[in-house]
Amino acid sequence: MSNRFWRVRLVVYLIFWTVSYFVLIGIFASGSGGAQLVDLIYTSIFILSLLIPVTVNDWLLQPRLLYKRKYAVFFLLATLNIVVGVLLNQFIFSVLIDYILPGYYFISYYEFADLLKFFVSFVLLNMLISLSLEWFRLQEQRYRHNLLEKEKVSAEFKALAAQVNPHFLFNSLTILYALAIRNSTETPDAILKLSEILRYVIHQSSGPAVTLRSELRILQDFIGLQRYRIHPSTQVELIESIANDNVLIAPMLFLPLLENCFKHGVHEETSNAFVRARVAEENGFIHFTIINNKAATTHVEKGGFGLKNLRERLRLIYPGKHSLDISETESTFAVSMQVNLR
Repeated sequence: MSNRFWRVRLVVYLIFWTVSYFVLIGIFASGSGGAQLVDLIYTSIFILSLLIPVTVNDWLLQPRLLYKRKYAVFFLLATLNIVVGVLLNQFIFSVLIDYILPGYYFISYYEFADLLKFFVSFVLLNMLISLSLEWFRLQEQRYRHNLLEKEKVSAEFKALAAQVNPHFLFNSLTILYALAIRNSTETPDAILKLSEILRYVIHQSSGPAVTLRSELRILQDFIGLQRYRIHPSTQVELIESIANDNVLIAPMLFLPLLENCFKHGVHEETSNAFVRARVAEENGFIHFTIINNKAATTHVEKGGFGLKNLRERLRLIYPGKHSLDISETESTFAVSMQVNLR
């Protein structure tokens, strides 16, 4: 337990026993015209006899038995602890007090049954306080644990996102290189498209979430950029079926899948090359499917960098609320991703 918790616990117990002391003085001094010195001494000794079973219950029986769910043993020993405390109180005021304070002639004011009520009440009250403090300690501990987990997840997510960006940028720059060495007149337009993508990747995708519309817009820009290097006959389509394009989603979930299609499928293909993607959203449930042809010399590994990175990010951001399925034939490669944003 933390030092802060110990300090709080000490303050609460000091308040509890201070209030108990004055309450008992009021009970023991009733009818005597106010509290006298003898009442203060009697109450102090009585409090000390109460303190023993309460402390034994709080520091020994509760943590070792009650918190470990050994209820039967706890109830038996707690009962024995209270009975021993009552007997000790009677022994102090019937026998021992005459040797400690012979001039005061103390006697036990209460019978065994009455003392039993005092002791049971104090043990139960202290248990209530102790259990309340333990509950608050566990809540604080759980809060700190969750906070550390969130920080860990955030750090892992940022590390994964940091891996995606350079990987994507490198692949995009190769397009500009190809246009530049051909002295293509389309180079300036390609640079503008890439700058838009870079602005999104560097600025917007650094946050925890973006609108679905922003993600779809960047897919269209990426397709436009890729058209500079693929064969004109290549079929590329992106179908949208969106109920609410303002829903928030983690950034850069779709782009790595689209990028893989161009990298492993249509790259250098001159016939029968295609990329077909579909994004559907309804009531916070998103379904993204994409399929592409497989180049004759290309094999896409299911555990490749892009897919592995995407799996990890989905696991961190949408635990238990996503699926990522891959299907592969001799001529096609398809990915189906579902995310529940609710």
